[in-house]
Amino acid sequence: MQAINKMLMHRFARHGLLTAVFFTLLMTVWSLNLDFLIPNRHKTAQERYLEEEKRYPSVFSHVVSTLDSLAVPPSHDDRTILEDPRFEEQGSKIPRIYRPYPDYGSQEWQNTHRSPFVPCKGPRGKLLNESLDDQVGVYVGVPHEFPSPMFGSHEAVGFNGQVSFDRYTRYGAYGFGEDESHVSNWIKPSKVKWNEVNWSDLQNQCYARNAARFSQKNDGLSKEKQQIAPESRTAVLIRTYVGKKYAENDLQAIRSMITELSLQSGGEYSVFLLLHVKDSGLPIDQVEVHQKVLKDNIPEEFWNMTILWNEPMVAARYPNLDHNVVDVHHAQWLSVQNFALRHPEFDFVWNWEVDARFTGHHYEYANKVAEFGRKQPRRGMWERNARFYIPAVHGDYDSAFRKFVEQIEDEAVWGPLPIGPIPVKDRETVGPSPPVPSPRQDSYAWGVGEEADYIGFLPIFHPIGTDWIIRNEVSGYIGKDTPRRASLITHSRLSRRLLLAMDAENLAGRHMGSEMFPVTVALHHGLKAITAPHPIYSDKNLPPESVDKWFNSGVNGRAGSTKNSPFSWGREARFRDISWYYRANLAGRLYWNFLGWRKEGTGGKLYETLHGRVCLPSILFHPVKDVRPDADNTHYKFDYELGYVAIP
Repeated sequence: MQAINKMLMHRFARHGLLTAVFFTLLMTVWSLNLDFLIPNRHKTAQERYLEEEKRYPSVFSHVVSTLDSLAVPPSHDDRTILEDPRFEEQGSKIPRIYRPYPDYGSQEWQNTHRSPFVPCKGPRGKLLNESLDDQVGVYVGVPHEFPSPMFGSHEAVGFNGQVSFDRYTRYGAYGFGEDESHVSNWIKPSKVKWNEVNWSDLQNQCYARNAARFSQKNDGLSKEKQQIAPESRTAVLIRTYVGKKYAENDLQAIRSMITELSLQSGGEYSVFLLLHVKDSGLPIDQVEVHQKVLKDNIPEEFWNMTILWNEPMVAARYPNLDHNVVDVHHAQWLSVQNFALRHPEFDFVWNWEVDARFTGHHYEYANKVAEFGRKQPRRGMWERNARFYIPAVHGDYDSAFRKFVEQIEDEAVWGPLPIGPIPVKDRETVGPSPPVPSPRQDSYAWGVGEEADYIGFLPIFHPIGTDWIIRNEVSGYIGKDTPRRASLITHSRLSRRLLLAMDAENLAGRHMGSEMFPVTVALHHGLKAITAPHPIYSDKNLPPESVDKWFNSGVNGRAGSTKNSPFSWGREARFRDISWYYRANLAGRLYWNFLGWRKEGTGGKLYETLHGRVCLPSILFHPVKDVRPDADNTHYKFDYELGYVAIP
């Protein structure tokens, strides 16, 4: 018996040892992800995307985007592009003056506005209509073989796609290059003592000179003029924070926004810095504390146009909100709502990211985006908004794209949307009622000419069904399936009407994550929300059909609604090489080259000696952070790549 037991024990020991070795080898294979040992394993959609993406080399490594490579269009008559009289010679490399403003002096403009436009003074103490030093320059043409955008286009949104800018024509009026001794084909503006400029005073004086254009008062107006509605005004809130270090380009970008949006338009816009004071215990309502915060954190030229806020200050109005959702990450809009309540004179408010850049003219950007929103019909707008517009796939935005969406989608959103068990008739909504019962009865007429309540710059997608990280960040609404939409990045324009509706929702204790809240309130209340199809570029030249497959991967070709959405956790790497996302490498690469710095093998002094000065068409970039030559801004990783685990 002892011999048998001994033999069995040896057998069990050998068996146990073999089992242990087997499992050790299995775990090793698993940890090494040796998929080739498992031939029948199906690759995930994201793995297939990454495999396809690797087959396409960098586009912009091989594009020479310089003045020497400009391709001039055969015809470019445009009243907004003027010869610069300071140059004796003219040619493709000679910049022109770019003024994409209404023709304020025309009879047509004067007949349709309550009061005439009055020119304003700029930082050099001169009237801006008389100062060439304060103008933006432009080159006619774009670099030869400059790639087409992956999404959107200049034409779709109304930007001039036949002009380019370099760093001197774009920022020279605002201090760029002021200490350089000689720059070819550029006339250096007179130098400004920027720390002595008071941008707030300049804006206030400009508005005062033009106040009659925006006033409801009829004093001194003819009967005909009294019938004309006042012009609307827009506030631009540049979001910044305590502790930010301002690079020279940050200052130049802010100066350009004030000059081009506010001063050159006669007060149509007012620009502010919205400063987040992170220390919630700091009494920023006290004058001494307020001044110290400004002095320590904001360049002097912007002190008087800066608005301080902290979380307790903006959350105090909303006692019914869950206290866990009132921080800036979850409730970015509380500070904007606070501004709207304090400033009823503004019809629209821009929530402007401080690390966004537009290489084109800011007035053209804001004006054309607003104009695009105004001309869009309500029929099919939520369905068009829900996907990336790819011109090579969808055709013309205002014709073929409409028909495509009409055929592929059930046009389900028509006026205010019911929320769970509560019918629309039993709720207070602020949007208008549809003129006909069904969208099929409308000839794309309803909404045309109506201002957009929300304008964003990526699709307004369906988060339910995706693995987007904050899709369930819903508080105070009835039911987990409350209809919702989302739009990244929060850089956007909102109407006062929408902001007041958001305020009312918060007063009632209802809220959603920052990227969902404004577009969802617009959805629930029947307001007009629009995605602007601005040109977004990619460093990977995937075929248009592949782009559509990977980015419009949801139900009926939407960008959301399924786990394979590019916004889902683990799939955002699809955005890595584009020019506009919250983490994207192309923005840094192209913008650094634009500023004359070498990045990823292109740009810089030697490159420009060989190829000419870098120039770009109008492009909206994000993110543009830490703007200095040696900053690393082309190696962004997403949270899942850094080892974080999603907790929805």
